[in-house]
Amino acid sequence: MNNRLRNLCLSFFVSFLLGGCDSIQAPSNKTPQANIQIVKGKVYYLERKLLPPGASLEITLEDVSKMDIASTKIASITQKISSTPPYTFNLEYDASLIKPNMRYNLRAKVILAEKLLMTSTEHLNPFKDPTNINIKLSSVGRSLPLNPVTKSVGKSVDNLSLIHVDSGLAVVSVNPLSKLSNTYWKLMTLNNEVVTMTKQQKREAFIQLNDELKSVKGFGSCNQFQGGFKLNGNTLNFTAISSTKMACLNSSNVETKFLNVLALTGYYSIHEHDLTLLNNAKKPIATFQAQYFN
Repeated sequence: MNNRLRNLCLSFFVSFLLGGCDSIQAPSNKTPQANIQIVKGKVYYLERKLLPPGASLEITLEDVSKMDIASTKIASITQKISSTPPYTFNLEYDASLIKPNMRYNLRAKVILAEKLLMTSTEHLNPFKDPTNINIKLSSVGRSLPLNPVTKSVGKSVDNLSLIHVDSGLAVVSVNPLSKLSNTYWKLMTLNNEVVTMTKQQKREAFIQLNDELKSVKGFGSCNQFQGGFKLNGNTLNFTAISSTKMACLNSSNVETKFLNVLALTGYYSIHEHDLTLLNNAKKPIATFQAQYFN
């Protein structure tokens, strides 16, 4: 009798434990599902021309909240161009990646054989008016490499001019990481010739634009200079440039060429941290590199 009672109690205890284990849920290994939304819009350009066969249209949604670093890509889509503009697109993105108080941009570009043919130049927030999204493209002249490499000082600078454009085509900036204004721009080349400091030179040649005052200041290699500037998109003109009149021993002709270049400037373009000035014929005449000081 005692054995039967003991076995009965043991059986009941084991059943209780097994039932309790079954009621404990295993931890979930599921990851949060993406909240997929779609941005719809059109891409167009005004030039009266047809794009070459094989060209592709790439649409990118990016986070541009931080101005001093490269934009963060959220989503992109690439589609073959087989008709005339406008080109419609449907871009899927994860809405959970969109945060309040952040800045977003919708960018478009046309590519052929890994060369950039056209790109959008204006900021477009797709969430401001999602029912009316129209992206305007502008030509960049001769085809640009998608990942141009800036050569360092002392090496060949044949490709240092970041954008070689033909007359009549738009000048644009490609992935600018530095601002035109309020940036210290060190002079790197003048008319494709590397600029180097002389032993007698006190400091490097540079320019710095003040957006609030619409003024420019700089150092030519011997004298300081100042003046104003007018800006409209990628059109840039320097006005009323004047300089001090110091006489420097063994001074090179860099300063004279530098001031002449400023007088001839009609356009500018920025790629990452490199600035190119172009004349009214849209030919590169000077290049600069952004410098940051702690």
